Amino acid sequence: MLTRNYDTINPKTGKTYLGADALVNNGDEETAAIDEWASASSTSTCSLSNTATAPNMTYTGMIGPNGKYTLRAYRYNSVQQTGTFLVEGQQGSNPSYVMMTIAIDAEPTNFPGILTQKQVSLRNGRPILGSNGNVYYNPDVSPNPTLKGSAAPGDANRPAYLSAIEAASTDNISGTIFACALTPTFSMTAPTGATSLGNVTSNLNISGTGGGIKAYQASQISLTNNTMTVDTTNGPVYLYVDQAVQLWGTAQIQNIRTDGVPPRVGDLRILPIGFESMAQPDIQTAFLFADPPYGLHLDSTADGCSSPGNTNVDGVVWGTHVLGYSGGSSGIGVPDDVSSLSDILTTINLPIRYKFGQVKHWQQVRL
Repeated sequence: MLTRNYDTINPKTGKTYLGADALVNNGDEETAAIDEWASASSTSTCSLSNTATAPNMTYTGMIGPNGKYTLRAYRYNSVQQTGTFLVEGQQGSNPSYVMMTIAIDAEPTNFPGILTQKQVSLRNGRPILGSNGNVYYNPDVSPNPTLKGSAAPGDANRPAYLSAIEAASTDNISGTIFACALTPTFSMTAPTGATSLGNVTSNLNISGTGGGIKAYQASQISLTNNTMTVDTTNGPVYLYVDQAVQLWGTAQIQNIRTDGVPPRVGDLRILPIGFESMAQPDIQTAFLFADPPYGLHLDSTADGCSSPGNTNVDGVVWGTHVLGYSGGSSGIGVPDDVSSLSDILTTINLPIRYKFGQVKHWQQVRL
């Protein structure tokens, strides 16, 4: 509910109270009321995941013996991960308004650290590490299409699920394996106005900008022992790639911040048609979605990331295929903090818990 919008009509203006920017009287108010809460569903794509409960909403109540309050609007900002309330209080015939902006904290459960729409093959015991190192795969295109449930480490049925994703009998997967077909629906097309990078074949520094998501578009990224540094201090960066991302040798794509705050995995999103790595490359703190038809190919043979464990990608990997070829055993380390990716869970209809965080801003406003 906290990531959905609710904005009623102000009878004085015939438009919504806030608008998409969550500000009063700012010109983007709409003529039709917004009520995404009414369409909230408690259903989930995978019955094996934690289910959400149906909301019980109260929009108005009493303040003392003679006053009352009414919620007039609520707007969610997915970039800032905040929610803004506009509440009307009334004592007699004179209403007053208070606007509050509160941090919205996400608590993902059973987060898909690895998600494949088709085949997943983790040959040579390639590890999937971290508390969110859960693997979701499509059982219909696996060696054992009869599996429809899940297996956590140590479960009696774990060997069957390891076999279904062609992993080694030695279990190197930290999370639960889910036999559940999921199809993400977010756009892979660069928005109008994305900054063109052309062919990226050498060292490159790019950065986010204040005020929202900064989009870049590359024809391809092919790096050999070079580094692409993405500074997300001032905001998220979405990197759209028309062709494949190829990393050879010790090539790196790094997500950094310069303000002392750790980089967030959801602030660097790499969206190519395919990804291939060889030797000991490093993708650091990023969400990688490898679009059809190629998916993600791990040909890497040695640890390239600075984090603990033998990995070449520290991040979240979704795609049509995740294939780890023989000849190497490096894998993927999924971060413990994936709250910055909570918005993409709505595209696959998996439940997520949201809760109020700290109050960011409070003020009385006039309409």
